[in-house]
Amino acid sequence: MPLAEGHRPQAPQAAVLQPIEILAFALNLFFAVCSLANIGKIRLDLPGFSLDRELALGLVFLALTPLTLLLARLLNPRTTLMARFLRLCYIQALYLLYFGESIRLSQLWYGGASLDAFFAGLDGLLFGLQPAIEFSRRLQDLRWVNELFFFSYFFFYILVATGVWALFFRRRFREAERFLFTISAAFFLMYVWFTFFPVQGPKYYFPELRAAWYGHFRGYLFTGLMKAAFGRLNLAGAAFPSSHVAVALVALLLNWKHNRFLVPLYLPLTLLLCASTVYLYAHYFVDVPAGLLVGLALHFLVPRLRPAAERAAERAGSFLAERLGFPAMAEMAAGAPVKFRSSCIRPSSVISRENRGRGRARRRGSP
Repeated sequence: MPLAEGHRPQAPQAAVLQPIEILAFALNLFFAVCSLANIGKIRLDLPGFSLDRELALGLVFLALTPLTLLLARLLNPRTTLMARFLRLCYIQALYLLYFGESIRLSQLWYGGASLDAFFAGLDGLLFGLQPAIEFSRRLQDLRWVNELFFFSYFFFYILVATGVWALFFRRRFREAERFLFTISAAFFLMYVWFTFFPVQGPKYYFPELRAAWYGHFRGYLFTGLMKAAFGRLNLAGAAFPSSHVAVALVALLLNWKHNRFLVPLYLPLTLLLCASTVYLYAHYFVDVPAGLLVGLALHFLVPRLRPAAERAAERAGSFLAERLGFPAMAEMAAGAPVKFRSSCIRPSSVISRENRGRGRARRRGSP
């Protein structure tokens, strides 16, 4: 049926922003407000001067959104594979910043108080002992066991990142973006929870573990790497539920759907990861089943956030394109402009080809 005059199909508006960036902008604002609300509580000492840590972090979070927009403006038109990879995956580099601030804020809100006594009590009630103390005590003299558990704990960072990378470099770009959205949104929700729910973990709660720290563990490469990281980072928080367990489950389920060839390797390592959270006394035992339940909930609930994030990204992208001249993201597959809503209007080039095809069919006498 011919199109009425004045009702020609319009070319789609290719995406300027990713849906996950809308949630990241909201999280930046959340952390900026929370950090600025805690000004005057802690100083950050730097060579030659000191400054208010939360004032500095508040300003950093306020700056993240305009910096992200600048990155989008610079990278959107670029078509090289590595530029597209950076444009998609840069947000993974922000996980540690968000995680660290959620822990610090949970300490500042409550003056260092925590709910550890309750969760340690649950473990004691269930087992008549503390698994976080006894588990490693019985095996810590075996260097290969220590190395296995320290590597398994480190494997978490491989697990949550490489599923997206595997899809991207196999040029399954839409799936990679959706994978990234689900993992990142799951992290973001947990960061907000950890900000207001202070549980520090066994190594901070039990005096004997705090005194020993990790000095009695002997292993190899990953044992040394993770001991050094534990010694430098403030990890006194974010213990319940275990985000290692929750987001690892989300990542494993997504890999089962999109990268099934990875699952024979990733499944046993994920099981060891769950055990390592207790072996390395980062978590109480009860944090693990709670993490599994939360991970399962996040896997099914986070995708429900996506339609609203897509609409917001489309509106924000329209504003940036029309008012500020932002370019749309370059094509990531031949003939496929980058857009994330399945309901988007088809490209005008596709419509033109279809119309030409119909015209040829009519000339051949086809119905």
